[in-house]
Amino acid sequence: MRSIDRRSFLHNTAALAAAMAAVPASSPRAAASSDDPDPGKPAGPNEVLRVAVVGVRGRGNDHIQGFTSLKKEARVTAICDIDQNVAATRSKYLEEQNGTAPKIYQDIRKLLDDKDIDIISVATTNHWHALATIWGIQAGKDVYVEKPVSHNVSEGRRMVEAARKYDKIVQTGTQCRSSKGLQEAMEFIRAGKLGQVYLAKGLCYKPRGSIGHKPDGPVPAGVDYNIWLGPAPERPFNANRFHYNWHWFWDYGNGDLGNQGIHQMDLARWGLNKHELPKAVLASGGRFGYKDDGETPNTLGVAFEFDDCELQFEVRGLPTNDELKVKVGDIFYGTEGILAINSYSSWQVYFGDKLEKGPSGSGNGDHYANFLKAVRARDRKILNAEIEEGHLSSAYCHLGNIAYRLGRKLHINPSTESFVNDAEADAMLTREYRKPFVVPEKV
Repeated sequence: MRSIDRRSFLHNTAALAAAMAAVPASSPRAAASSDDPDPGKPAGPNEVLRVAVVGVRGRGNDHIQGFTSLKKEARVTAICDIDQNVAATRSKYLEEQNGTAPKIYQDIRKLLDDKDIDIISVATTNHWHALATIWGIQAGKDVYVEKPVSHNVSEGRRMVEAARKYDKIVQTGTQCRSSKGLQEAMEFIRAGKLGQVYLAKGLCYKPRGSIGHKPDGPVPAGVDYNIWLGPAPERPFNANRFHYNWHWFWDYGNGDLGNQGIHQMDLARWGLNKHELPKAVLASGGRFGYKDDGETPNTLGVAFEFDDCELQFEVRGLPTNDELKVKVGDIFYGTEGILAINSYSSWQVYFGDKLEKGPSGSGNGDHYANFLKAVRARDRKILNAEIEEGHLSSAYCHLGNIAYRLGRKLHINPSTESFVNDAEADAMLTREYRKPFVVPEKV
């Protein structure tokens, strides 16, 4: 991470202070709607929904732009980030878009006390997803949460339980579910036009170079490192474990299987029409080709077993070929044909031994708009990626990582979402939480 000189820090801090002063914490329904008849009331079905984006550096910036593009439906009225420098930049953008600066928080707990917020949109590090979502639900907010929804299997189930108990709308950030093209592809498979699908393969062939080595050092100015660590173990600050590279450390991320790969895992499970965990998982791989600080594998093969088919998944972070012109996507193998999905929105069918081209399609969708529609209707069935779907697809990624880390085949009891007679593996379904950042066992 680049160093921050004193002039830049003072400039950003000044911008942050100005933004915070522009909308006092006590200001009700700030910037929500110019013709709002009663700013003190919660947003009604025809009013602009007030959104707070939590974690605004990477994916969170897309959240800001996504909700901002739906001006008649929602308004980002607050942002929360542990890095004040990032928050200042996003605040400036929102002020330009809305004419009013958003409220700014550094501590999510203070944000959740804000009664003027209807929705929190979570784009933090993976190890914060579950806690932010559950706390948000308990605070009375609907939630949009990035993928993977959890850092471990147990967290995901608790998120589902919280959404059900408090009757909240929770969307998972697997936006492929809103792609019109991929919805058509799934309809093609469901109609039996591939015959019996016996194998789905998820591909995550995304270049991942070495992150090198960096020593521990001082916490950057403007960063609340204690909150960033949150549920994770206490350790000195290291820039290589911070912005983005946290994906490659088990304390915070889930490797590329749970980073880019969660999208393709979700599509594979969707196409196979599986609504529970597999009966067994086996994985093998490593961090090959270079030596650096990273812990997660850059090369990984995972196999999930069912009674009637198999799901295979491959992560390749080093130079590699494509398969059926796909490097990031999915391939479904049926007794009558093959369907290949390329990235997020397009698909192509091949028939026969010569792989003659058949039907194809493409088309995007708006995942944020789908979420807002469900929030207004108070109907989770409208969601294209409801939290239970997110939990299951995330859990598949976690199971693959557990099998890789233990180095052996694991048998699973889908009804209990636990392993069969394997205490060592069961221990990895959750984690030890650093107080007070504890995901509750019961919500």
